[in-house]
Amino acid sequence: MDDQVTPEWAIRLRQARLDRLLSQKGLVRRMRQAAGDDMPLAQTASLCRNIRYWEAGTYKPNAIDRMLLCKALDMNEPELFGGQTPKTATPLRRDARASIPAGKQFGDVLDHLREQWHLLVQRDNLLGPRHTIPAVCEQITVLEELLVPARGSDRVEVLRLATRYAESAAWLHEDAGDMEQAERWTDRAATWAYEIGDDQMISWTMFRGSQQAMSGRRAGDVLGLATSALRQTDLPAPMQAAIIQQQAQGHALDGEERPCQRKLDQAHALAASVHDDGDARGGHGSFCTPAYVEIQRARCWLELKQPARAVATYESALPALPAVYRRDRGMALAGMAAAYAGQGEPEHAATTAGEALDIARAAGSVRIINVLASVERSLSVHRRLPSVAAFRLALADAVAN
Repeated sequence: MDDQVTPEWAIRLRQARLDRLLSQKGLVRRMRQAAGDDMPLAQTASLCRNIRYWEAGTYKPNAIDRMLLCKALDMNEPELFGGQTPKTATPLRRDARASIPAGKQFGDVLDHLREQWHLLVQRDNLLGPRHTIPAVCEQITVLEELLVPARGSDRVEVLRLATRYAESAAWLHEDAGDMEQAERWTDRAATWAYEIGDDQMISWTMFRGSQQAMSGRRAGDVLGLATSALRQTDLPAPMQAAIIQQQAQGHALDGEERPCQRKLDQAHALAASVHDDGDARGGHGSFCTPAYVEIQRARCWLELKQPARAVATYESALPALPAVYRRDRGMALAGMAAAYAGQGEPEHAATTAGEALDIARAAGSVRIINVLASVERSLSVHRRLPSVAAFRLALADAVAN
């Protein structure tokens, strides 16, 4: 295949995007911000396709697109597009590997992406998947671009971080109700973890698979995958606590009270040392605080058809849940609403469900909505009560929008 010369402006455009750690979708997002509401742009897929053509030098952006690209990249037009293409423009083969930052710059890029991961975990806990999925996917795209030229220890370090992001993408899509994408990202995380021999991450992807099996109430998969995750013997206490409480969920699905409660007691003991600010700096599983374990105990009581015990446990555990776990609070409130409904307190159930719905709508959490839909069905016989009617109307509006 003949060498094909790429214009200098196309090389500068691509390098400016990569220097800012932007994926093509991230650059599109900035272009839309620069355009504002008064300048409609093409769909994201079309703009991404244009960016690929521009960066390959296939054709040059028109005047409006050049203006938006300059604003998006905080550069002026002569700086980005100015001058004639030099006769000595850098030749690139179509199969040439992308460049990788060298030395300290490469380390700085990975350090930046590690810090961004912690901030995105915290953002998810506060705001939910609606506000977090785009940023996580954008950073994965950057990491995938870094993987193309990376070899040896550089590739290992990129993959170690990419695995974290992929597992986060799996969780976010699960919470958003997109199980197909959740399972796809779990598989990707497991593959990358296996390539570099990251046994802890392999265990964590097994935990994630066990959690996904909960949505289909597949007790055998819940228990089997959680048990598989514990085969790694040197897991940190927070990871062990999270995985063991997952085993308890499987026992609850099977109606096994004693093993369920025994596993929850084990998880609680391991979680006693967990101190977390919602950004996973304590490692995977650091969300599994004692309050979290007790909220899962309440969920198990509900599954075991003991709503009074579930209500008492929710009421005891919720005040101790750190404020940063706002979405977890919404899930717990939804569970508590179900428990109130189960013990014949429809007004308490409707009021509590309304609080959970506010969080679910803000976060875009389909998991919470699904629990609330079940609560709504159980309250249908009380639909003439004002609080129940108001909740049912609000839920219908949330589902419609």
